[in-house]
Amino acid sequence: MSTYVGRQPIFDKEGVCFGYELLYRSCDANNAATFNDNAKATARVIVNLIHNIGLTPILGNKKGFINVDETMLFSDAILLLPKEHFGFEILEHTKVSLALYERVKHLRSLGYHFSLDDFDCSDTMIKNYEPLFPYIEIIKVDIQAITLANLSEAIEKIQKYNIALLAEKIETHEEHEACTKLPFQFFQGYFFERPIILSGRKIEPHTENALRLINCIQENSDVAFISHKFATCPDLVYNLLRHVNSGAYHFKQKITSIKQMVTLLGPQKITSWLGLFLYGIPHNRPFGTEIFNNAKFRAKVMEELTLTCKKPELANKAFLTGSLSLIDAYLNIPMYEFLNHVQLDDEIKTALLFREGYLGELLNIAIEMNHANDAEEILKTLKDNPCFSAEELYESCMKATIFVEESEHEKEH
Repeated sequence: MSTYVGRQPIFDKEGVCFGYELLYRSCDANNAATFNDNAKATARVIVNLIHNIGLTPILGNKKGFINVDETMLFSDAILLLPKEHFGFEILEHTKVSLALYERVKHLRSLGYHFSLDDFDCSDTMIKNYEPLFPYIEIIKVDIQAITLANLSEAIEKIQKYNIALLAEKIETHEEHEACTKLPFQFFQGYFFERPIILSGRKIEPHTENALRLINCIQENSDVAFISHKFATCPDLVYNLLRHVNSGAYHFKQKITSIKQMVTLLGPQKITSWLGLFLYGIPHNRPFGTEIFNNAKFRAKVMEELTLTCKKPELANKAFLTGSLSLIDAYLNIPMYEFLNHVQLDDEIKTALLFREGYLGELLNIAIEMNHANDAEEILKTLKDNPCFSAEELYESCMKATIFVEESEHEKEH
């Protein structure tokens, strides 16, 4: 699979993800040549994915947002996408002609949803796009182009149009906090992956239970011993069994007990999965679900790459490393403090703290792909020749996206 559809989450004021901007990536040089080709390819790839695997593995129950320009707006490809599940972001370099105005007006009458992308609130940009405002539902304000110092004055110029405002390219919690004090309804960026260090923060009981089990397995891999320890955490057992029996895995038989799971899968595999259960109940906290989903994505990408590189002995370590890579952001404690509570292999600790070593390199790759960056560019930055191609990297990422949504979908039922 030489294509991959990356996802960047969009949040509401409560920190709940309601949609994803979808970013198409491909190994094919022709597709990267011009945006016009890329825009058409994005729609067609997504149409093919919907046909082959359905909408749920791509979006779950969220809405998807796709970049479009004038070429894409006039293309029939846009009509192939289910309008109830997608919104279309008109890019900042799109030329607004009378024909384009009529096209957007017509598509809006058919029920298509539009937003304006990378809006800098300049007088020139407002004048250029003002004819489209009656058909626009969201204006995505580029806070990096405007800067925080000028943001309040800038958005005053567009508030009178009564269009929902989204702050995009938010990189830090400070920027996010500043935007929440302004009339933005939606927020986009990777600020939520950064930990907010809170002094005196204690690790929650459910997280402590998972940590205790990880430490027990490191001390003693006896099946009876592990099964006994699991019996003291019935909630964790229930959730772990649900996870293992979800559509994300494909076991021939349903696993109904911890003893059966330990016997069938082995302690190290269970340890790698327990890393995910340190996140407890992610939907109970702002941005928690997406932190959890990104941890799952990184874990799966890293596991897949070890298998591609014919290093299956590192698959469980890789999965656990990815699982734990955002635990500092979730718990709001420094990573080194978290690592004081858990017994882990030095290779995993080095990867988590310094992004070094083989697992550290895989983690860096997983993070870059989690942010939907270009695989070819990522491979150029590696010191040694990678044991996987860009195509294999995209395939690992697509598997990871499906894994995230399948496990999330199972959790909701």
